[in-house]
Amino acid sequence: MEQVARLLAEIPYIQDRPGITIQEVARAFSITEAQVRSDIGVAIFCGLPGGLPDDLIDVDFDVLDDEGALYLTNPTSLDRPLRLTATEAAGLQLALMAVRSLVAPDTAAVIDSLLAKIAFPASQSVGLVVPSGDPAVRAAINQAVTRAERLELTYHGWTRGATTRPVVDPARVYVANGVAYLAAYDTGVGEWRTYRVENIAAARPTGEAAAAHGRPPGVDAWAKSLAASPVVRLKVRPQAAWIGEYYSATQIKTTRVGAEIALPVADPMWLVRLLLSLGDQVRSVSDESYARAAADVARGALDAYERLGADV
Repeated sequence: MEQVARLLAEIPYIQDRPGITIQEVARAFSITEAQVRSDIGVAIFCGLPGGLPDDLIDVDFDVLDDEGALYLTNPTSLDRPLRLTATEAAGLQLALMAVRSLVAPDTAAVIDSLLAKIAFPASQSVGLVVPSGDPAVRAAINQAVTRAERLELTYHGWTRGATTRPVVDPARVYVANGVAYLAAYDTGVGEWRTYRVENIAAARPTGEAAAAHGRPPGVDAWAKSLAASPVVRLKVRPQAAWIGEYYSATQIKTTRVGAEIALPVADPMWLVRLLLSLGDQVRSVSDESYARAAADVARGALDAYERLGADV
């Protein structure tokens, strides 16, 4: 199946470039030269119904063997490349939109040109918004990545509810699950960290060059980390059963009074904040330390309101 799909693109590509070398075709399709020769060996048996000499694709093997150049003739019905399906075009359009929200203006202009080529009619248009923060912050990050410069970030971490100012060596910006992230090496803790770009309030160049720290973790590193995290089981009322689908639950069991949900917890404060947001929709927690921590945070907030004389 892969070879058939490749041939439908390769044949018009080669026909449109008489004399192209096997090496050039291999580079264009990111395959080996042996795969190109194998594809050509199959192509001579392809063509129009009938199977007569004029119906099949003809390859000049003498020139191919002597000069490594490819010349294909017949049939003319395969002289145009495949067109994108509506689903493929929509997927490509959304991917380009996601990338566009992160790149520098000159790259954005190239993406705009590509988007114009695959644009849908207005009645079928699609849209995508990637949470990616302040444009000035994104520009500073992109410049630092390109120039290998060290940055001081002002980062509002919603999980811990605290603002920090880590000094980092930025490596790359990427999109995962519709959100833009910065992968950077935190020089203060000596580890790779991932920062949600929309939570970066400022990115200030320190004037220092970024150091080399090897390859940053892959985009799926968080998933691997989550898989190795301890699991906490929550019993929730029906109104809170949605968390089993929204978060990476390892087990969901529906009961007469709601649901029992097993959640891997990489960051304890994340679960504490989740418990606070759910309130009395949580019936019990398998690890009571999280319930106590949530209660302590809630009491601290109430005490703060009291000290301010607020009516709670």
